[in-house]
Amino acid sequence: MAFKKILCPIGHEENSQAAFAAAVKLARESRGTLYLLHVIPLPNSIAAEAVLLADREGAEQKLQKLAAQVPPGIGRTVIVKFGHPAKEIAETARRMGADLIVMGTQGRSAMARLFQGSVAKKVLELAPCPVLALPAGIAYAASGAASQAA
Repeated sequence: MAFKKILCPIGHEENSQAAFAAAVKLARESRGTLYLLHVIPLPNSIAAEAVLLADREGAEQKLQKLAAQVPPGIGRTVIVKFGHPAKEIAETARRMGADLIVMGTQGRSAMARLFQGSVAKKVLELAPCPVLALPAGIAYAASGAASQAA
């Protein structure tokens, strides 16, 4: 199956980097476009507009650095949004007509998942397309394989 539109949510942790490498490999093999998305959760309290704009600017800069690592010939788009991460990931995938979402899981403990929930689990529930969720152990192996293939 060719994946022409691959959405890769980036949370700027190790698992996101591995998912990024796997998504680049899939985009190259499919001759597809890679969409890099970072969702900035809105704070529970009122935050100054300047703080939110600085968060957005920082996220865009990090995504642009990642996008610069994508090999020539692969289309890439950077998207930064505010909101609930799982909902925004699923909604972005729906709006853009994504063929696949490639994301890392956080590898949190069972207790942390109980209280905080799992973004990947919620994306799996809400996504309009297949989701490749790479757990911590598998994500690192995928990262190495993808970087060797580059």
